[in-house]
Amino acid sequence: MTTNTIILTMGDPAGVGPEVLLKSYKKAREKQNLVAISDFYKIKGLAKKYNVRLRKINCIDEAENFRDHLNILHLEYNSDFLPGELNVKNSASVIESIKIATELCLNKKVGAMVTGPISKSILRSNKAFRFFSGHTDYIEHLCGCKKNIATMMMLNPFFRVIPLTIHEPLNEVPMKIKKAFIEEKISLIIAEMKKYFQGIPKIAVLGLNPHAGEDGEIGLEEKSDILPAISNFQNDKHCIVDGPFPADGFFGSKDYQHYDVTIAMYHDQALIPLKLLAFSDCINVTLGLPIIRTSPGHGTGIDIAKNFKADCNSFYQAIIFARQMMFT
Repeated sequence: MTTNTIILTMGDPAGVGPEVLLKSYKKAREKQNLVAISDFYKIKGLAKKYNVRLRKINCIDEAENFRDHLNILHLEYNSDFLPGELNVKNSASVIESIKIATELCLNKKVGAMVTGPISKSILRSNKAFRFFSGHTDYIEHLCGCKKNIATMMMLNPFFRVIPLTIHEPLNEVPMKIKKAFIEEKISLIIAEMKKYFQGIPKIAVLGLNPHAGEDGEIGLEEKSDILPAISNFQNDKHCIVDGPFPADGFFGSKDYQHYDVTIAMYHDQALIPLKLLAFSDCINVTLGLPIIRTSPGHGTGIDIAKNFKADCNSFYQAIIFARQMMFT
């Protein structure tokens, strides 16, 4: 198996993951070698619905004829795939699929992985996933990385954004906005941007408070931590780091167009403008790992899974972007 193959996981089989995976394979198979981890027998019916030919394999080295059929690296699931009906009995196999994909990447059997959306509450019922918040920190753990080094970058055709904090309650965010943490993330982003996107990275950093704190009148985080962190990069010829910018004006004036990546302070500050601009084009790229991992920018879609009308564009774009990173 050559490292130009991308391994795909479905995520939770009760959501839209299996559907968008199959649809994306049809769109991408002429451009990219793809192998999916699934239960060959339980996904057959859905594959027939979308006119996708499958081939069962038990080892990645058996994959072949990628354009003629989707090679399914077989993994047995305990229960049938019932769209819209979450089933904790499948949690172990969902977790195992992530583990297998990560190991294939680490062992250079494949070049990248694209993961389908998971139900975090279902997976946390399994002791193997109990202490993880989602895909990112679990894959970070599997890769043997330093805790919190893996960084979520969300992007669409308009801009790239990294939330400094992700799934923390809003009242806990200010406690995490510390100078050393910001500096660490900026350094990682600079290294990863050079690795995958080349050139001198130009980075914008947003403030936490309204009007970026108004010089301490509306919060102190900008003066105490954000600006001092930015200042450490002002004389670095290998990057441009500007800010802190008031978030509303920054997005309203489209200043993000002048930067390679924007660092936001919390989840919604980053993802609301991103998804407002182009929801179906949003994807996630995990920076800071020794492997390439991307994913669609949406969740499991449990509420629409039974309709079989899911838009596969985000999953497809995640495949295409992973391909671009592989050949950088």
